[in-house]
Amino acid sequence: MKEQGDLMFKKVERQALYVWVYSLKWRKKLQRYGTIYYTSPKMKYVMMYVNSNRVAEVRKELNSKNYVKRVSLAHRKELDEHYVLKTSESKQEEN
Repeated sequence: MKEQGDLMFKKVERQALYVWVYSLKWRKKLQRYGTIYYTSPKMKYVMMYVNSNRVAEVRKELNSKNYVKRVSLAHRKELDEHYVLKTSESKQEEN
């Protein structure tokens, strides 16, 4: 029987990439680079997640493809997700 530690998964840091393409028929080809999370048929882009340690090489490789317009990184990691609600008391203290 396997130990409990063998059944646990390791958390892998992921980075979201936005890939603008000329045609969405290339969506299937993009699956080999990461996990496709969302596709926008109207704006012709694909949002995909890639392991953080492979972002630079995947981005460079995708930019070299002739069916890719451009590739950009999502800035969600840079945003502060912890918000503090200001109450009327704290507003009075500021004044």
